[in-house]
Amino acid sequence: MKQVQIVPLANDKPTLKTLLSDTERRLRGGRTTFKRKKAGKWVHVRYSGWISWDLAKGGVIEAKVHAKEGSEWQLLQAFIGYVDRHIGQYVQSINIIYK
Repeated sequence: MKQVQIVPLANDKPTLKTLLSDTERRLRGGRTTFKRKKAGKWVHVRYSGWISWDLAKGGVIEAKVHAKEGSEWQLLQAFIGYVDRHIGQYVQSINIIYK
């Protein structure tokens, strides 16, 4: 399992959680690569597994990549690309923790 921390720019409003949720809602209906299963749990349309994420202290998004061993990288790459494309201007850094 890999863990991702997405750190927002200082004093940025709205929160990254709001931005991610709003982006998913706006793209819903076949125009996106991630589908919402429930709040904070997304699945990719092509890669098996899921991403679970939530807001932590300081406005940081903590996400966990749940996928079969050996295919985590695809889901991780897709999620980081999604964040970069849609809310990248609000992100200071992205950290990946290997567990």
